[in-house]
Amino acid sequence: MENIIFRRALPSEIPQIIAMQSDIFQNEQGIPGDDIEAFLKKDPICWCAESEGRLLAATDAWKEDGEVHWGRFVVIPAARRQHIGTKLARLSFQELFDAGVKEIHMHARDTTVKLVCAMGGKAVGEPHEFYGANVTPVLLTKDDFNKAQPSPATTK
Repeated sequence: MENIIFRRALPSEIPQIIAMQSDIFQNEQGIPGDDIEAFLKKDPICWCAESEGRLLAATDAWKEDGEVHWGRFVVIPAARRQHIGTKLARLSFQELFDAGVKEIHMHARDTTVKLVCAMGGKAVGEPHEFYGANVTPVLLTKDDFNKAQPSPATTK
């Protein structure tokens, strides 16, 4: 896939993002779809990766109980194993931290736990079963995220 753009989602793309999340959450993870669209009541910020008008990945952040949460992270099957999700997660984390957020809370599937921990996140609780697979509470702080980022390459 070429010409992938990583950015904040447009309001007009939210229905497509909800449909993509519903498809993946219901069909791959067995999560009931009842609450997926109702999630919009939390006034989330959404990010996406798109190529030639096709959404490839999405994630959201929202405030809940005074904390910033991140999740609803999806990558379509055709775009997996190409680091598209990693780049999208990094962008969303960077934008949240640039906006003054100090820490981001999440409950993540095992694959996402590995991705976030590679960016400085830390498991802050034990994994527990959620619709047939583990989710783990994870915390990513601005300081830990900044420390884990690779140094910019120097050119000669």
